Amino acid sequence: MNKVLIVAGERQTGERFQQAMGQEGLQTAVVWNPLQMVEFCRQHSPDFMVVDLDLSEMGLWSSIQAVRGIGTLANVPIFGLVSASSQSAIEKAKSIEMAGLFPTHEGTRKVIEAINSRIERESFPTQSTELIVGRDPSLNRLREIARDVISVTVSLKQRVAEYGEDGPELFGYIENSGIEIQKKLNGLEDFSLHDKELRHDFRNMIGSVTGFSELILMEEGLSSESTSGLTRLRQWSTEFVEILDLQKAEAGV
Repeated sequence: MNKVLIVAGERQTGERFQQAMGQEGLQTAVVWNPLQMVEFCRQHSPDFMVVDLDLSEMGLWSSIQAVRGIGTLANVPIFGLVSASSQSAIEKAKSIEMAGLFPTHEGTRKVIEAINSRIERESFPTQSTELIVGRDPSLNRLREIARDVISVTVSLKQRVAEYGEDGPELFGYIENSGIEIQKKLNGLEDFSLHDKELRHDFRNMIGSVTGFSELILMEEGLSSESTSGLTRLRQWSTEFVEILDLQKAEAGV
């Protein structure tokens, strides 16, 4: 699940963005000044940051520099929130190459869309209609399933608010498992699935897709789109395991 740190100058702004992003399946934390931002980033690694540029007078720019000096956060995308009176802050933000600037008064939607666009571009680079196809029909089919799993999770992500209090976390496990499965499959040679340990790894990963899909399906009030999509994830997971069982029979181990 993607993590967003919100650095807000006003409590109302911070809470508004936290609630909206939570409904989109993003994991969030809120701090209220640049010093707290640096302390948070020394202990955690957010995937994105949303920063209120009205905090410029509180050492914001040097704090951003300090965050970017942390090895894992050197390239963390930072989105700025600006008020109409912050022209100097806007110029400074442009000079340090922030990922985007958005008027604070226009609300949360455009910021969330920018983050989601970035996530889809960076997290699903292999998603396409073209598949790696080899001589191993079982491996080819598993790659097709992995592609379909990712496609459905992308379409379901906008409905994560339906999935209950723990829904965003549970859905994050499904999402991450699909990505890891695809990466691992695309790096395999034909007939590699005769390896016992490799099959074991795939059983664990696809088990997350199955188990967490079933947990979410137990929630009341799901839309028909969510029910259909989660059911398909469960069906593909079953087929995935059946193919692994056939590979086990062929290998004899």
